[in-house]
Amino acid sequence: MEPFTTNIGTPQGDSLSPVLFIVYLEHALRDIRPVQNDKQELVPTEIIYADNIDFIGKKDADVNSIEKTLKNTLPESVRKDSEDWKTTKKVGSLLGSKEDIEHRKHLSKIAFNKLTNIWKSGNKTKQKTKIKLYNSLVKSVLLYNCGTWALTKTDEDRLDSFHRKQLRNTLGIRYPTIISNASLYKKCRKAPLSMQVLEARWRLFGHVLRRDRNIPANKAMLFYFSDNKRARGRPPTTLPITLNNDLEKLVATKLELTTQTDLDTLRLIAED
Repeated sequence: MEPFTTNIGTPQGDSLSPVLFIVYLEHALRDIRPVQNDKQELVPTEIIYADNIDFIGKKDADVNSIEKTLKNTLPESVRKDSEDWKTTKKVGSLLGSKEDIEHRKHLSKIAFNKLTNIWKSGNKTKQKTKIKLYNSLVKSVLLYNCGTWALTKTDEDRLDSFHRKQLRNTLGIRYPTIISNASLYKKCRKAPLSMQVLEARWRLFGHVLRRDRNIPANKAMLFYFSDNKRARGRPPTTLPITLNNDLEKLVATKLELTTQTDLDTLRLIAED
């Protein structure tokens, strides 16, 4: 088929729009893929979700070569500024754990404030109903994708404190009325939020371990443990480190997550 030039677009809802989108996207990627390393790597060189594409490389030179090709191919579309990866949003979540937590807190505050009339309704609205509304409309916003968070003890304490403040406001408990943390959790029939995050973290980890080993998440874990070089000093808190800290709290077991062998052991347990 001979190439031809298009000079008119279609609205997003048009039935032809998704087909044209795939064609144009594939055309753009054909100019980039030859630049990438042809060797089979543990980590995929690109991850595509809808209209978002991430190019992955072990070295800055790999990414720079792709960026150079992009500027020649799509000179009007390539951004010249570099966005911090921690504040990059993917499927509603920021990639940095601390950044995403603050983002989630902000969004949950907005959701909470929209229900102010209910929180201040006193006995007109039952306490049980208020808690149900909070869990459905506020806490769900706060905990969105929380299974991906790598948390320190300080992060957990701050998250629990934020949660307790919202619970007190939900029930209309304000100074000079005082209630202990334990009594508050008992009254709401809830556990600390950090415990719910822990459960979500392990549900997600177990789900990934049971998936095919060729999916990007499993390849990333293989790459993480295959790299024996570590920078000097205290390592940053990552999800594998957080998971290993969780395992260390289990006195009855001797499980760890520090090596490839540990990962294989946990995979066998998850598959059983």
